[in-house]
Amino acid sequence: MQMIELVLALIIMAFIMEIIDSSLGMMYGTLLSPILIGYGFSPLIVVPAILVSQAAGGIGGTISHHRFENADFKGLTRDTKIMLAMAIPGLLVVLLGVFAAVNLPKLWVEIYIGVLVVVMSVLCLSPIRYRFAWWKHYTVGILAAFNKALTGGGFGPVTSTGGIIGGLESKVSIATTTYAEVIICLSAFIAYLFFYSSINMVFVCSLCIGAALGGLIGPYISSRINHKVLRILVGVLGMVSGIWLFLKVINI
Repeated sequence: MQMIELVLALIIMAFIMEIIDSSLGMMYGTLLSPILIGYGFSPLIVVPAILVSQAAGGIGGTISHHRFENADFKGLTRDTKIMLAMAIPGLLVVLLGVFAAVNLPKLWVEIYIGVLVVVMSVLCLSPIRYRFAWWKHYTVGILAAFNKALTGGGFGPVTSTGGIIGGLESKVSIATTTYAEVIICLSAFIAYLFFYSSINMVFVCSLCIGAALGGLIGPYISSRINHKVLRILVGVLGMVSGIWLFLKVINI
C-alpha cells in the first residue's frame, strides 16, 4: 500500500469509527485495533496511535456532547463528577494494563474482555431500572481502563453499558464515557511512550485527523435519538463487540 493510500485509509477509518464511538459510546478501539492488526501492523504501532487519536476525538466529542445537551460538563456538575469517578480510579490501573499487554497471552485477554462485555450488555438490555450508585462507576472505570491499556479497545463497551447499569440515562452514559476516555487514553499513551518510546507518527497523525473530525459529528446523532432506543442500541452494540472478540479467538 502506497503512503498516500495508507494515510487516506487511516483518516477515513478513524473518521467513521469515531462517529460511531462518540454517538453510541463504543467501537473505535474495539474494532479499529483488530482491523489494523489483522492487516499485519504491529500492536505496538497500532495501540498507541489508537489511544492518542481517540483522545483527540474525545476532546471534540466532549465539547459536542455538552453543546447538544447530552450532558452538562460546565464546572463540577454531577455529570463531571461521574466522569471523574470512572477516570480517576482507572488511572491507577493504566500502567498495569500496559505492562500486561506484553506479558499476558493474547487469547486469554480477548476471552476475558469478550465475556465481560457480553455480560454487561445483557444487563444493559434487561428491562430493569438500575439504581444510581457511585461504587458501580468506580468499578467500571477500573475494569475499562485496564482493558483500554491492554488492547486499545474494550473501554467504551464496558463504560457505556456500565453507566446504564450504574443508573445513568443512556445519553449521559455515552457522554461521560467520551470524556473519561480522553483522560484514560492520554495516560495510557504516555505509559507506552515511557515503556517503548518508539511511535509511528504516520499512524498517529492520520488517525488523529480522522478521529477529531468524527468526534464533532457523533454527539449530534446521540442528541436526536430517544434515550430508550439509545439504551437498546448501546446494549446491542456492546453484545456485538463481545461476540466479535469471541469470533476472533476462534479465527472465524
